[in-house]
This record gives sequence, C-alpha cells and structure tokens, in this order.
Amino acid sequence: MSGRWYNEKGKNSDIVLVSRIRLLRNFSGHTFPDRASETETASLLALTDEKLQDLSLPLHEPVSEIPVNMLEDFEIKALEERHLINKAAMDSGHNYRLYASDSEDFSLTVNVEDHVRLLVSRRGQCLEELWQKIDEVDNYIDALIPYAYDSKRGFKTSRISSMGTGMRCYYVLHLPVLSEDMSFDELSGEMSRYGVIVKDALNIGTRRVGGLYVIYNQRTLGLSESEIIDILSVVAFRLLERERHARENTDPLILKDRVMRSYGILKYARLLDLTETCRLLSDLMLGESLGYLKTSGSFSLYELMLGVFPGNLQVYYKNLYNENEIKEKRASYVQHFLNSIKLTD
Repeated sequence: MSGRWYNEKGKNSDIVLVSRIRLLRNFSGHTFPDRASETETASLLALTDEKLQDLSLPLHEPVSEIPVNMLEDFEIKALEERHLINKAAMDSGHNYRLYASDSEDFSLTVNVEDHVRLLVSRRGQCLEELWQKIDEVDNYIDALIPYAYDSKRGFKTSRISSMGTGMRCYYVLHLPVLSEDMSFDELSGEMSRYGVIVKDALNIGTRRVGGLYVIYNQRTLGLSESEIIDILSVVAFRLLERERHARENTDPLILKDRVMRSYGILKYARLLDLTETCRLLSDLMLGESLGYLKTSGSFSLYELMLGVFPGNLQVYYKNLYNENEIKEKRASYVQHFLNSIKLTD
C-alpha cells in the first residue's frame, strides 16, 4: 500500500490519526437504489458511466474505476478495511460502481444505499482542507447530474437521519493513555452534549482495542457544513489536550516499558491474532509519539495497522489462507516492516 495517503503525516497526526468527510447524495428524478427496478438501475448506471468519466478534473489527481464485479471476496473485504467502500456496499445485492484516486484519499461509490457516496480522507487534523476538496468534487457532479434537494430539508437521502447536509465528519483519535482513565466513559458521554458521538474505531468483537476512537457528528440537519466541522474540531481538540496531559503525567518508565514489551512480542511472535496485533501496534504508535522509536522508509505504523486486517493480508500475499495461516502471515508481515523501525535510548 505504499505511496498512499496512510503514509503521510499531518497536523497533530500523532493523536489525530485521520480526518475524514463523507457526503451522501441522490439524483433528482431517480428512485433510491433499494426501490429501483432493474431497468431504472441500468439507466442510472449508464448515465453515471457517461457523465462521471473525468473525476480527475475537480480532484486534480488521477481517478480510476475499480472493477468490483471482477474481484474476489477477500479483495472486496480489503477495500472495506481501507474504507474505500462501506459494509453496505459489501453486502449489497445491487450492481454498483466504485471510483478511487491513486492515493486512495478519495472514493466514490454509485448505487449502494444512496446514488452517491463521496469520501475523502487524510492523516492529521484537517477537516477544513478536506471540505474544500470534497465540495469541489460535489459541485462538479451536481452540475453534470443535478441532485435531489429540498429548500427546507436539504439534500434528500435514503435515511432521514442523513438529510440536511448529508455530511458526516470524522476524526480517528489515538487515545491509549486517556482511555485507560476511569473517567473516560464519563468524558465520552459529555461529548453527546455537543452532538458528537465517540465510538471504538476498530470493530473487532466487543473489546476496546488499542485506544483508537472515532468521533463524528450525530446531526446532519439544521447545521451548516462549517458549523459541523467547528463543533467536531472543538471536541477533538479537547480530547487531544486531555491525552497529552495524561501522557505527561504518567511515569515515563512505565510508558517506555509498555512500548518495549509490545515491540518484543511483535518482533518474536510466530502467531498473531488481529485484536492483539492492533493493541501492540497502538503501543508502538505511542512509542513513536514519545520518541522511543522511529520509523524509516515509505510506511507508517497506521498503514501497518491497516495492513494486518485479513483482507489486506490476503491481498498482500496474493492467496487465501485459513485462520491459523493468517495469524502466521500476520506475524511475518509485521516483522518484515519492523526492520524499518529504529529503537532510541
């Protein structure tokens, strides 16, 4: 996955791992995908195939269609793990389209739950810049195929909860020390007063994994895009400051021991399950932020965390494996990249 956005660094990217914006849109005069007949679906896809050939123009970087109907199931799963599509697309019985930029910081799905799902992602704290980027693409598409819009309720979407701006903004935060505080659940609950949801970022069973959390706006109706971004940024800044404070007030020896123990397990383990690997890699991220280790080469620890998920592992090794083989391949994969990590004293 080299050369893609996961390798970048940005503002406060030691804690704000990712900024992301998603827009949902539907075209005027066309039935929602779940209600459309085969004829209506074919007509819509023919229209978008014709009109959306030059998405590289508003995006200012190459964009290609990914032939999802020709991919294996594990390749589709890898796309979901890298957030190019969502679970609804994976489970969809519809014929749909997927477009993505070469760096994978942009994706567009057509004809899943809504006619259009636009997504942009970047490392660090940068929702304002992402909004400028996705807004330009959004306006470009609207000029080619007009959206369904109501002057009072905003953009029409397949779910009432997404109407209004049709916009959801996300920050993925790395809070490995703060999240261990007894008051963290109470703090997370307080965020709901701002209309912000705090959830585990990694969906692996029911356990918290690695101190990674995603925060996003609950409301899409009654607020402007800039208001949504401002509210989310205030909450992110508050959590970021609390995490920095928690790190500064923890014995450095305890933190360093935690990092080095995790490094040792990753370095020498022969079988690694997904939950354990993400927790250990989270500790390495903490160690990099605190200066206990440095990465070199064209990869980041966040990219490495994405890469250990089953679909991406199977794409990397170009084969299908059973559960134990995946654990073995995961250990080999991690240890290959650990060669680019230098420990500091």
